[in-house]
This record gives sequence, C-alpha cells and structure tokens, in this order.
Amino acid sequence: MLKDLTLTEDGMRTLEWLMAVLSIPAVVWALFFRRALPLWIRVATLCAVLLLPFHAWVEGAHWQMLPIYLAVLLLLVLLLIQRPTAITSIIFGSLAALLIVAGVAICFTLPMFHLPKPTGQYPVGTTTMYFVDSTRQETHPHALGGNREITVQLWYPSSTTSGPHAAYRQLKETDLRSTYQAYIKTDSLQDASIAKGRFPVILFNHAWRGFRNRSTYIMQELASHGFIVVGISHPYNAAIVQLHDGRIADGRSQVDLGAFYSKPALTLEQRQALANEEMRIQTADNKFLLDQLSLMDKSPTSPFAGHFDLTHVGAFGHSFGGSVSAQLASEDPRVLSAIVLDGVLQGPVAETGLNKPLFRIKAETPEMPPGSEFSPIQSTRVHAQMAKLGEGALAASFHKYGGYNVEIRGIDHENFSDKGFFSPFHSLSGIGTLPQSRAAAIINAYIVAFFLQTLSNQPQSLLTAEKPPFPEVLKLQIWPTDGVSTVAAPSSH
Repeated sequence: MLKDLTLTEDGMRTLEWLMAVLSIPAVVWALFFRRALPLWIRVATLCAVLLLPFHAWVEGAHWQMLPIYLAVLLLLVLLLIQRPTAITSIIFGSLAALLIVAGVAICFTLPMFHLPKPTGQYPVGTTTMYFVDSTRQETHPHALGGNREITVQLWYPSSTTSGPHAAYRQLKETDLRSTYQAYIKTDSLQDASIAKGRFPVILFNHAWRGFRNRSTYIMQELASHGFIVVGISHPYNAAIVQLHDGRIADGRSQVDLGAFYSKPALTLEQRQALANEEMRIQTADNKFLLDQLSLMDKSPTSPFAGHFDLTHVGAFGHSFGGSVSAQLASEDPRVLSAIVLDGVLQGPVAETGLNKPLFRIKAETPEMPPGSEFSPIQSTRVHAQMAKLGEGALAASFHKYGGYNVEIRGIDHENFSDKGFFSPFHSLSGIGTLPQSRAAAIINAYIVAFFLQTLSNQPQSLLTAEKPPFPEVLKLQIWPTDGVSTVAAPSSH
C-alpha cells in the first residue's frame, strides 16, 4: 500500500522535488563559500541522500532522474570530505549544479505525466488477461510460433474506491526509453472488484505498432460511465506484448503501414495486401475475444460472471485499429456500432460499407495537393492513393447507410492516444496546437455520447444537428439513412 501513497504529477513528483531542493544548499555553499559544509547543510544533504532509496521504493526510480541521483551521490562524497579545498568544492558544486539542472529539464521534457481524471459516476478497476486460441496458428513471419495468443486489459466500473492504483504499463512491455511509464500510476484500481450490474462491452483496437492501453484516458472515461472496455494487444503488430507464459512478442520489426516515406517503399498493392492480412488476423482476434468473454460471463469461477452485457457490444480503434473495428462490426452481429478515430475504412468493409451506426472523429489535417495520386514520386503517389481510397470508402458508407463525422480544429493524429500527455513539446508528443487536456475532453465527450446512444439507448443531444458546444469542432456531419448529410456549425461561444 505504501507504494501508492504518492501519485504522479506533471514533471517531477513530491519526493523527487524534495531531493532536488534539499541538494541546492550544498551546491550553493560549495560554489560560493568553498569550505566545509555547516551542520544544517550536512543534515539537508543527508536527507536528500536518504530520500533516494525511499523515493525508489515509494515512487519508483526512472531514468529521467538519473542526473539528480548522480548529483546527490556527488554531494554525499563532498559531505564525507573533512576539509575540501576550494578547487574541490567548485568542481563538486559545479558538477552537482549541472546535473540538477539537467535532471529537472529532462523531467520537464518527458514528465511523469498524469491522465485526466474520469468524470463518470463509477470508480474504475482494471485487470490484464491472456488468452490462447487453440484453433489458430500464429502466422506472422517473425513470430515465435505456436497458437495465436492475445493479451487484453479490461477497464470496468468498480464497486470500491480503495486499493492499489494500476501502473500505466507493464515493465516487460516497455523499451529503454519508455521504462519510466511502468512507474506511472493511473486512476484505475488494480484488480478491483466490479460494480453490481451488467454493463455494455466495448472493444478497443490499437493503431499500427500501438498497444492496448495507448488510449487509457479514453478507456478510463468510458468505464467511469458504466461500460466495460477491453483493449487488445495484437501480438506482432503491437509494439511489445507480454504473452501468457512471459515470452515477449515484438512487433517493431513489422513494416509500418503508414510510413510512406521510409524504406521499404511498398507499392499500393503491397500495402493493401499487408493491411488486409493484418485486418483478417485482428478481426479474428476480436471474435475470439468475444467468445472468451461469453464463457467468462457464464463461468461461476469468474469474477466477471454475470457482468458482461454481450447483447450490447461496440468497438472502436485508433487509425488502423478503427478500420479493424469497422470490419469487426461488419462481420460480427454481436457488435452493434463502431468508432474510427482519425482513420478510414480498409479491407472488405471498404467495399461494402457498414450497415450499422458508424462514427469517425477526425483530426484537422491538411489535404494533399490535388493530383498527388499521380505523382511520379512513388511514396507521395501511394500515400495519396491510399488516402483517397479510404476516404472515398468512408464517404460511400456514410451516404449509403448513414453515420457521423466530426472534425476538430487544432488536433493531430496523436491527440487520440496518451502520447499527447508524454511531453509538453509538440515535436515529441505529436499532437496539434490544441492542448491535450482540452482535446481529450472533446474526444471523450463524443465517444461517450455515441456509445451511450447506440449501446445504452440514451439519445444524446451532442449527436444532433444543433450547434456543437465546442468551438474547436470545425463541423459535425450527420448522414441519416437517406444519404443526405446535415452539417452543424460550431458554437460561437
């Protein structure tokens, strides 16, 4: 329980700030007075030293703090020197000062971020599960072999507000740069008991090379409003996935579908074939998962028995994951509606359209120059061709079967993921000009409204042709089944 006393803040956490602040008197004394440290500064420095292991235990050590750790240890050495010379004091003080400044700068650049607090009436619980599909073999060319597996994480309404807070990621699923994310706490309670009642189920599919909890801010918001959200890590397409036996499935070597301007330079047909094969695998993953949830719902030994409302299932996904979610809704009658987050339609559903409620939330991105699909540069040509085909398929589905399309000013592709919280610098976070907290609030509002309307039969005024309450919404297009769209203008206030 002690490890959960300190929750994450932007930048540095409580004990981290204390460690840095308690080190400053020794640095100032060493640089300007250049003689043995007085008793009170020795005590402050010793407190900083003692805080280091305590911080590592309570908050979790992480690499951004390494310069400050080194500064504290340098000051400890200075503390042990009985009569340091002026040169010794200057050297130790200068190095410690530089390290502290560097550590604070790094922690500000890549902070121990926190996600927006869920706004619904339920506290949120979370748990991770592993499933092995005995009917399918793993077919990815760089896979470990054996049966197809999936790793999933559930976010759900909880019956309790107490308990350990879940880590943002599992340590084994991080790379060297992202290890710190295993020590960030979320607002979800790890393995908490589920609230009474049956709740609609929503499946989440990540972007190409993403992971199941890359949009945790959305998962927690949905769960707090009475949905069970199941995020799927699709092995060998997800970046790094821990399987049921502890093995690691690394998908970072798979060709990046959206990297049009890097090698290998694939043709349009090659990219379509890659996308269709991956969509086939991931759609089957979703169907298999729904089968497993059905078994759990009926199992007397499952803590979720009687809690999955599998007559009201939705799906959503980011980028390619949105295409997978639409394809799943097209193939599986259990899935009633789908959301595409800043993506298009690909695969078979692009040919047929989706005869179910479909919602696309789009970033404000500049269109490619006219005629780009005929460019002599292959990367530009293929990029433009895929975009045109995907957008055309989405528009055809809207006109044939109806749906919703929202475009938000000032957001970019990564505003739909937690990456927007990873850094205040847009070059590192990949977000647009709109602050991530504001973007998240708008995105969450539309996603919650859509699933409340389509899964819980609660009509939502946000999804009408009235003026959207958010001035950042460039347009809300609504297609009824007659194929004639209504465009709502943004609010002026």
